[in-house]
Amino acid sequence: MNKRSPASLADLPAHIVAARSALNVDELRRWAEAAGHRFVLADFSGCDGRKAVMREVGRAFAFPDWYGANLDAMYDCLTDLAEPGAQGLLVVLDHLPRTTGFDKDQRARLLEVFHDALEPFAEVGVPLRVYYR
Repeated sequence: MNKRSPASLADLPAHIVAARSALNVDELRRWAEAAGHRFVLADFSGCDGRKAVMREVGRAFAFPDWYGANLDAMYDCLTDLAEPGAQGLLVVLDHLPRTTGFDKDQRARLLEVFHDALEPFAEVGVPLRVYYR
């Protein structure tokens, strides 16, 4: 079976959290811009622990000053973006660390917040696509 590669944002599920695999960041950015969606790139290259990861999430999304750099605050800020008529979001979480300061459980909890946010976005018809690597 030959699986067709996506050629645009329309070829991707509207509500997803998935490994980025072969999807190219620059191509995803172009697709988001062409569709009028907001593109958010969180680059965790220099992050070695939970605090640095949470700060990078806040920076990438330009969360408000009250963002507490924790998972609860992240969920609150993220789901505040799920309003009827809001532009879709395409998020790339690049170079998620795998260190003792940010282990597989912390990684799973971070991704779980994005999974949990899918429902509020779907309820108001705003696409939320999150790809990580």
